Amino acid sequence: MKILIVDSEPGLAAGLATWLEKNGWEAPGVATTSDEATDWINQQGHLDVLVSDIFIQPADGLTLRESLQPHLPKLKTIFLSGYDVSEHAPRMAECQLLNKPVTGEVLDEAIRKLYESPSSHDSAPRVALVTPKAAAQPITPRVATAHPAVPQAATPRVATAHPATPQAATPRVATAHPAAPQATAPRVATPHVPKVAVKVPVTSGVPHSANEVELTADELVGTTIGEYQVEARIGSSPQGAIYRAMQINMGRHVRFYTLDRDLASDPGEIQRFISNASVKANVAHPSIFAVYEAGEKAGIYYYSCEYLPCRSLRQLREAGEVPDVNTALQVMKVVADVMTYFVRERITHAQISDNSILLAKNNRPRIANIAVHQALEDFTTADEMVRLGKIIMDVLPESSQALGVRKLAESLASGETTFTGWPALGKAVADLEPKVAPEDAYKLDAQERAAIRMVEEAKKRQKRGMITSSLISLALLAAALGSVWWFILRQKGAVVRSFDRMIEIPAGPFVYQTGDKMNLPKFYIDEYEVTIGQYAKFLKYLEEHPEEAGKFDHAEQPKGKSHVPEKWANEELATDIMYGYYDRAKRWGKYHDAKLDMNSPVFGVDWFDAYAYANWMGRRLPTEQEWEKAARGTAGYIYPWGDEDDPKRLNSGNDTDRNPEKGGEIDGWDGWSPVDAVSTDKSMFGVQGMAGNVSEWTDSFEVDPMLPSQEVPVIRGGNWRTPKDYTLTRRVLKLAELQTDEALGFRTASDTAPDGAKK
Repeated sequence: MKILIVDSEPGLAAGLATWLEKNGWEAPGVATTSDEATDWINQQGHLDVLVSDIFIQPADGLTLRESLQPHLPKLKTIFLSGYDVSEHAPRMAECQLLNKPVTGEVLDEAIRKLYESPSSHDSAPRVALVTPKAAAQPITPRVATAHPAVPQAATPRVATAHPATPQAATPRVATAHPAAPQATAPRVATPHVPKVAVKVPVTSGVPHSANEVELTADELVGTTIGEYQVEARIGSSPQGAIYRAMQINMGRHVRFYTLDRDLASDPGEIQRFISNASVKANVAHPSIFAVYEAGEKAGIYYYSCEYLPCRSLRQLREAGEVPDVNTALQVMKVVADVMTYFVRERITHAQISDNSILLAKNNRPRIANIAVHQALEDFTTADEMVRLGKIIMDVLPESSQALGVRKLAESLASGETTFTGWPALGKAVADLEPKVAPEDAYKLDAQERAAIRMVEEAKKRQKRGMITSSLISLALLAAALGSVWWFILRQKGAVVRSFDRMIEIPAGPFVYQTGDKMNLPKFYIDEYEVTIGQYAKFLKYLEEHPEEAGKFDHAEQPKGKSHVPEKWANEELATDIMYGYYDRAKRWGKYHDAKLDMNSPVFGVDWFDAYAYANWMGRRLPTEQEWEKAARGTAGYIYPWGDEDDPKRLNSGNDTDRNPEKGGEIDGWDGWSPVDAVSTDKSMFGVQGMAGNVSEWTDSFEVDPMLPSQEVPVIRGGNWRTPKDYTLTRRVLKLAELQTDEALGFRTASDTAPDGAKK
């Protein structure tokens, strides 16, 4: 029984493999990339079970499996992932999916299930289970740890779409299976990108490997901070030093970022450091180091992230080394891909620098996690491209002119060449890549690979006693979690993301209500519902400019009326403070036992509040006809995605339950969700959240059926409390302008194109 475990995080696959081996399985293979996986298969001659994370490089796990199937028709596959991969379901047919974190027991059971089918021609592997010793506990893989402003869920949510992973050619493999005689299939050569040999730099630092430089030790090197044993200083960030550390309780190396002691006395710097860590934790891209957790210990603020030995382009330049043209091409290609991801996901980030572009093993580029809560300087895409050009110029040799790489870098640095966006630059780089690559590129010779495997095996054996079952360890773990909660999770709803973009709705006809055809001129509407964080900025402006308090109000608004939503503010009681939903969202991420953060839709606003906010933004409320066209598109769908009723696609009341132990079983939310959390509730124009989350005020008025003498605003859309009626034709006529509801919010519209409008 040949098993191969593939995961990009060093140590995770090794830990699972060690557990399986100690429990009676033949020693599984371990790989961190698809290239290493195909090398292992070629060496072994066959493979029975592939266990692979979906997001690996250079080919993703799905592509790896698909390229192996023609050569290994009996191959069985188990995929691992910590993200929502439902969009890839068709490609995972007949495969198991295990959500991270995964333990050895869970993987053991999953492998056995592969052979339980009565119709299977393969018999279940006969292995003698070995009871592990008390000190040998299952190796727990990385866990997406909660951060200060991340909404908490049973499984950490990553509210971003995963970028497409570069596709690799079909790996060369040899086919065989335990249920049949060992027959070797012809090897298939795999094209690769050329490998570049990089010399170890001669600096004042000490090389940890060919891909890392240890800088002069400081007072933290050799100390233990919480669960982290600091081994070496390997770099610096704008707010402090970067170290290589061993996370003791997980048995893995991490990049360990700290806040400089001088800055740690400034509450503003502490907040910026923690907020930045929280934003970084939401980044999910295969070329960016993933952030694990953040915390504080003995006055040292830190966050940890994925570790690979690597050197920055700055370190390379300072060492007098020059990468070849193919490395430069790959750097530009990866930067363009990462920046495309940042733009698509609307992630605020710092400018790229030669210190944030890193080269790992085989000179493969990685990007330091430069996502930030708020950028310290304003810059445009054109500015970033100029900086990228200058970075490449600083490290390129004159000889690179032959492939046009230097010419492209020069044109970027001078600003002479402008691209429509990062995808266009990525295409220009791809056009310069060699069309034929040497077969043996990116491969280590057999002796070097064997030596590395021996070192890795030795390391595995040192990582087995990580978690004990004693009460003392549980107490320490509880204390550690309590510390993280106090310094991080108490502000877990505080980060405010930007949702100011509007979407252009073109002029023309559309289907209104039961089939009436209507025409509307072109207009613009918010992509998302107005959030708590956005509305808070409005209230802050009114507080700072009291002389403008009535400037944005509707002419019929009662005098002296406040725009603070119902239940928003704290109440001073005789014995204590009753915190309003704004503070609860910001500090605890919860309200009425339901998740709530600053990116959830604002609610408790009356019609006059919504009108004033829109006026303050230089916009207006949409008419109900505009709202319906934006939601139903030109085809007249009854749901944003079409005519099929699917409660999993929106945040509705089908699974709302005020019992704290229940709710959210269908759509994942037992109340309000962040406005971008349910990406499937999207119209053909790209407008989000029209069917669920909160219903919305419009600028249209009609006679109240219960009070014919009174006109009331038309309310459109379903919400987290409506269990059934969430079709896009739903209209509510029951609340007057001064009335509010916890499931009612709004979005704005405009006749003119605002900056950043999406067509």
